[in-house]
This record gives sequence, structure tokens and C-alpha cells, in this order.
Amino acid sequence: MDNKLTTLCWRMLLLFRILLIALPLITTISWLFPVNDFSMTMYFGPTIGHSINGDLKDALQKFQWSNKAFGIAGALVSLLPLLMGLSKIIQLFKNYIQGNIFSLANAKIYGILGYWCLLSALLFQPLSDALYSAAISINYPAGQKYIAFGFGNTNLTAIICGAFLIIVAHVMRVGHKINEEQELTI
Repeated sequence: MDNKLTTLCWRMLLLFRILLIALPLITTISWLFPVNDFSMTMYFGPTIGHSINGDLKDALQKFQWSNKAFGIAGALVSLLPLLMGLSKIIQLFKNYIQGNIFSLANAKIYGILGYWCLLSALLFQPLSDALYSAAISINYPAGQKYIAFGFGNTNLTAIICGAFLIIVAHVMRVGHKINEEQELTI
């Protein structure tokens, strides 16, 4: 296999392994200790600022353990498809390093990635939004608590990417089958 491709695959493999560990860790820590400069400026920190009226820092200081628990749950539900995708991409890059590029195993991985994108858009992101809204309003008085979820451009993008990956997986399966038939032809 090409040395440049192998080197690139090793680097990407290292990056994705680091992300697989760092993302849930940073997210959880940012929710457990939401009022600090790191959490307030990081993308992975409490991502509910658009839902809170007034000063975000002041609102986060009033968070109790129940708020943080719902926030962590929402963040981890939101991250789950990404983490599963990263684990599958790690498998894909391992296959590439071994020289298995157009294999059935890789086609299956692409299909799984596609289905995770669809699940993310249709299930995990709306559920995460509902948990975030619960994190905000759980301590509100009766009648002011709310659960909210939405469907927007990011959901539509994930659906399109998921459908594309499923089609790519199918094309790879067909290509692999044609390649096997050609190898058997004398």
C-alpha cells in the first residue's frame, strides 16, 4: 500500500482514538464544573446558553446536581452517535493500514456509519434536546417546567449524510461482488 496513505491512516487513527477518550471526558467535566473559563468558552461545555434568559454564568451557578445530571445525560446522548462513529472509523482505518480497502468489512462499516447518522438525526439529537430542556427547567416552579426538542438543518444534514453512506456501502458491496466474479473468471 502507498506509504503516504499508511502514514495518514496512522495519524488519523491516533487522532480518532484521542477524540474517543477526550470528548466524553471533557463534556462530563464541563457539566460537573460548569462555571469556569474553560467550560464557558469550550464547545463541549454546557451548550444550553441559547435556552437561558439572562446571564449564562449566573444561571449555571444556580444549577444543582439534578440540573447537571440531566445536562450530562443530554450531552452524552448527543455524543453517542459520534463516539460510535469514531469507533467504526477507527476499525476502518485499521483495515486501510492492513491493505483492506475495498472489502466487505469496510462496506459494512460504511453502512453502520450511515445508520448511526440516521439514528442521530431522528432519535438521539431530539432526545438530547429534551434532556437539555429538562436540565434547564427541572428546578423551575410547577407550571414553568418544560420539555423541548427540535428538528433543524443539522438533523437534515445528518439524514442526507446517512443516506449517502448507506448508498456508498451498497456500491462497495456490489463492486466487491463484481471483483470476486472477475477473479473467478478464467
